[in-house]
Amino acid sequence: MTKKSDVLWYEEQTRQAPIAILMIIFNVLKSIIRTWWPFILILIFRSNFISPDNAKITIAIVAIIVILVSVWRYFRFYFFLSDNKLHVYKGILTRTKLDIPFDRIQSITFEQNVVHQLFNVARIKIDTAGSSGEEFEFAALDLKRADELRTFILSRKTGEETDLQVATTKEQGKLMLNLSISDLLKVGISQNHFRTTGIVVAFLLGLRDRIKESLGDQYVDRFDSLAERLLENIVVYGLGLFVLILVLSFFGTLIYSVLRYYDLHLWKTRGGYKMESGLFNRREQVARDQKLQVIRWITNPLRDIFGIVHLRFFQASSGKGSSKTSISVPGVPKELLGQVLRFYFGRSIQSENTQDHGVHSSFFVRRLLYIVLLPCTVLLGLGLLTNSIGWFVVFAFWLLVGGLFQYYQYKKWRYFFYADGLVTIAGVLERVHKVLLHRKVQGVRLKQSPYQRRKNLATIVLHSASGDVKIPYVQMEYALEMKNYILYKVESSRLKWM
Repeated sequence: MTKKSDVLWYEEQTRQAPIAILMIIFNVLKSIIRTWWPFILILIFRSNFISPDNAKITIAIVAIIVILVSVWRYFRFYFFLSDNKLHVYKGILTRTKLDIPFDRIQSITFEQNVVHQLFNVARIKIDTAGSSGEEFEFAALDLKRADELRTFILSRKTGEETDLQVATTKEQGKLMLNLSISDLLKVGISQNHFRTTGIVVAFLLGLRDRIKESLGDQYVDRFDSLAERLLENIVVYGLGLFVLILVLSFFGTLIYSVLRYYDLHLWKTRGGYKMESGLFNRREQVARDQKLQVIRWITNPLRDIFGIVHLRFFQASSGKGSSKTSISVPGVPKELLGQVLRFYFGRSIQSENTQDHGVHSSFFVRRLLYIVLLPCTVLLGLGLLTNSIGWFVVFAFWLLVGGLFQYYQYKKWRYFFYADGLVTIAGVLERVHKVLLHRKVQGVRLKQSPYQRRKNLATIVLHSASGDVKIPYVQMEYALEMKNYILYKVESSRLKWM
C-alpha cells in the first residue's frame, strides 16, 4: 500500500534536493565573477596591489561567505502545491512569497547538466504569462518528484487543452528526428560562421575598453599598436586576422553545436512536439500545436548541399519572440520539414499553385542609398584625406559587394499568400522562411514612411503572440486587400489561435 506522504509530498512544505546547495554555490560564484571581474583582473595582473598572504585570506573569506549564503538560501527556500496554485517561499533577509495560479504557467522546462545527471535530479524552469523572464526556477529536484510536480500542475489547469498538454509532456510519441554525430558535424559546419566572427570581434573590442578602465593604459598599448598596424596594412594584416578569427569561430561553433544538440531526439506527440538534446546540459522542451504561432526555417548553400534546414518553433508567450518558449531544431531533413508544414496547415501546401510576390524596387533603392552609397562617401573622403590605399580598397569593396548584396536582397525577397496562411522568404546567403496562419494573427498594421507615402507603398506588419512577420514595400492597394482578408479570416475562424 502506498503511503500518503509518498503520494502527497507536494502538498507539504518541501525543499529542493540537497545537491541544490552545490548548484546555488555555483550560481553565486558566477554572479560574483560577472559583477566583479574587473577587480579580479586587477588582483591577477597587479601583483603589488595585494600581497599573496592577503590574497589567500581574501579568497578564503569570500569562499566561506559564499558557502554560508548558499546553505542559508537553500534552507530558506521551500514550496508546496494547493488545488490550483504553486506556492514558493524564498529569500534570506527579505522574504518573498509567490503564489502562482496554474492557469498562468505557460511552460515547465527540465534541464540537466553533468552534476544533475550524476545525481538523477533536474533543474526546473517555470515561465508564466506576464513575466519577462522565468518566474523562478528550482535549482535541483529529484527527477521523479519533478515529473510528478509537472503532471499535477498540468492536470489541474483549466481548459479543453489540458489533456493535450499532459499528452505532449508524458508521451514519447512518434520519433521524427534523431541526430547522429555525423549529422551534428553537418550542423556545425553549416552554421553562420561570419556572424560568430563578428560577435568575437565585438567582444574583443569591448574587452579592450573594460581592461583599460580597470588596469590602466599600459595593458592596452600592445592592442593599440596592433590596431595601428592593421590600419596601415589593412589588406595584409587585416585580412589575415579576419581569416584567423574565422577559423577559430568555425571550430568553436562546431564544438558548441555538438555539445548543445548531442543525441537530439524530436518526437511528434498527440498534443504537439517534444525535444531532448544536450551532452553536458541535457534539456527537455515541449511545443503544443495550439500554442504554435510562427514556424521559421533557415537555409544556406551548405545546408542545401546537405539537404537540411535549421527549424524553429515559436510558441505564444508574454515576451514576443521569446527564446524561452521557442524550440530550435537543427539538421532537419527537407522531407521532414514537409511533414511539419502538413501538421501545421492541416494539409500539403507544396503542391498548390500559388503565385509568389516580390517587393517594390524602392526597397532596393533606399537600402542602396543608406547602406552602401552614404558609407562609401565617408570611406572615399577618408581615403582622400589620409592618402591611404587601405581606405580606397575598403571603399571599392563596400561599393561592389554591398551593392550586389542589396540587389540580391531585393530580388530574393518573396512571399506566398495562401487561403489560410502566408510564407515569407528573405535573405541572400541565409534564406529565412517564415510561416504564419491567418487565424494566428492578433493584429495587422500598415506602416508608411514619408517616402512610402509618396510612392503609395506600405510595410505590412502582422502581429502574433510570438512576434511579428513583416512584408516591406507593398503596393498600398494590395496591402489593404491583404489586411482586410486576414482580418476576415481571423474573425470568421472557429478554431482556437492558441
